[in-house]
Amino acid sequence: MELYIFDRAQGLQDIVDNATSIRWRRKYFEPGEVEIHVPASKEYMDLLQEKRIIRRIDRREAAIIEQVEVVGNDLAITGRMLSAILSNAILSKCYTLRMAPERAMKALIVEGTRVVPELSAAAVTGLPGDAVNLQATYKNLLTVETRLARTSGLGFLVEFAGPGEMIFDVYAGKDRSVKQTDRPRVIFSDEFGNLTAPRYTKTSVDYKNRAYVGGQGEGADRVMVLVDHVEAGEDVREIFVDAKDIQVEEGMTEAEYKALLQQRGIDKLAECRKVESFEGDGENVENFEYMKDWDLGDIVTVEYTRLGITMDERVTEVEEVFEAGVATYTPVFGSPLPEKLEFGDDTE
Repeated sequence: MELYIFDRAQGLQDIVDNATSIRWRRKYFEPGEVEIHVPASKEYMDLLQEKRIIRRIDRREAAIIEQVEVVGNDLAITGRMLSAILSNAILSKCYTLRMAPERAMKALIVEGTRVVPELSAAAVTGLPGDAVNLQATYKNLLTVETRLARTSGLGFLVEFAGPGEMIFDVYAGKDRSVKQTDRPRVIFSDEFGNLTAPRYTKTSVDYKNRAYVGGQGEGADRVMVLVDHVEAGEDVREIFVDAKDIQVEEGMTEAEYKALLQQRGIDKLAECRKVESFEGDGENVENFEYMKDWDLGDIVTVEYTRLGITMDERVTEVEEVFEAGVATYTPVFGSPLPEKLEFGDDTE
């Protein structure tokens, strides 16, 4: 496999075509990771420097080198996908967003451009998703983008288009589960031999269904809203949400402010939902070819036939490993924990 090594300002430096091992781990909701081993030499020490970009012609994602280590007779090069550069920026002002998630995610990239001038956002394409209603300030840009992605079901990446040009983009996986009829169905199952190490979780230990959300003010004058998701016949489980960080902006109506508080309560309850999740490692088989029949971000059907469990889960990661001329692709489905959208006091 050929790896193209770029300097961010000066362009292509050279091509690596004799790596002894390549681990290219793609992730849907956050930056993926890479680990590359090459023979130790001064030539490679000079070429594979920190902050240089690694590109493959067969993937949209590029990676940025973050660490170089000598391991025996090898150089071990590690880093993350280029979207990791979003962690260099914070939101330098208060953002109040009421728009589709794709538009919101791209609107925030102006903060990334502030610290990485070559970064820009791709044009909005109109990806589906429930409208975002949030307010955030002085939060890490990557943290906010990751949480918006998780709650909206959208993935994101940063492409390296050449010296002086990086493009942030948002994309959506396709539904290939057995419940849909628009495209061929994809099934990973222990019975088919293309699913290993299945892990099933079902719990309501952290479940809450009613939130009292407190905004600005003190005592009896504090603005409060109630978010009630109690279903018929179930026990009430309440939680209080402190949302004083949400501010009333000039021109904002009381209804608009309460809508922000309402959204915060909805997001908190989403963290405290009942969990029924299936996580497992898949193995590529001829019946379902990687990047043709299924890809990162797609929703597929996973089955654990021994226990009679069938669920539709998103492919949240794909680990590609290339060693000794052999390529293996391992998808990971779903997550055992609820996805979160939290914009409290953390600045991670």
